Amino acid sequence: MSMAKTDAVPQKDKYDFTKLNTLSVVSLATALTGFGVVAAIITGHISLAQIKKTGQNGRALALSGVILGYVAIGLWLIGTTFWTAFMFWAAKNGYADFEGMRNGGWNMGPGMMWDNN
Repeated sequence: MSMAKTDAVPQKDKYDFTKLNTLSVVSLATALTGFGVVAAIITGHISLAQIKKTGQNGRALALSGVILGYVAIGLWLIGTTFWTAFMFWAAKNGYADFEGMRNGGWNMGPGMMWDNN
């Protein structure tokens, strides 16, 4: 007894790249480089507006670019805040002599080879 296959597997359509929003690709690419995060956020928001208006593809790419851009800026702000707080802490506790920088030297503490005192 042979069983005939009644459920045919539907053929997948090939992805049409002509309907892909170019700015969504630019947004993701610039976000991944790390240097163009501001450009990633700007192009991502523009492409999201264009996709909403025209119905093009690429929403996931644009959202990824925007999210990665905001995350990178957030990490930069946290890092800058941490580094600034660390430098103030180091100066307060005597681990760095910022006054020595004005006199042409950098004193990182007692016994360092750049000790100009």
